[in-house]
Amino acid sequence: MTALQAYLQNSKTRKVLSKKPGEAGFSLIELVVVVAVLAILAAIAIPAFTSINDKAKAAGASNTIAQIAKECAVKKANNETYEFNVPKLSGYTVTPLVASSTKGDCAGGTATELVATSDATAKYPTYIYNVTTGLKSCTHAAAAAVSLHGCSAGTAGTW
Repeated sequence: MTALQAYLQNSKTRKVLSKKPGEAGFSLIELVVVVAVLAILAAIAIPAFTSINDKAKAAGASNTIAQIAKECAVKKANNETYEFNVPKLSGYTVTPLVASSTKGDCAGGTATELVATSDATAKYPTYIYNVTTGLKSCTHAAAAAVSLHGCSAGTAGTW
């Protein structure tokens, strides 16, 4: 028996040689099922990811107002100038400002409130910190029962 005959008589070689063309790989149905599953997962995941920027913008505003309130409390305790640097927030304006200055007024101006006002009140809440009472509240232009990034009638307008 020659080496070629021995090779051809081997069970592994026979198995490989007996395979028909086209038996390897994926069928069209298998590929369609995989694509359909991926489409369903994308339909679920994409809407969840699109609101991440909105949530981050609202969280940034509420955290900034809270941080300003802490900064003002420290300045008051240390008898320092009762002002803060006004931060640049995307989509928000922080008030009140000290008259003819770019600084913020820790006393809250005449309303005694530090406010981060949204440029789009139907999309983002406005955050308010009352300097006198320490109450943190929020408002928005969407329906009262609707929660908008954590601000709703269900939370009594607090954050």
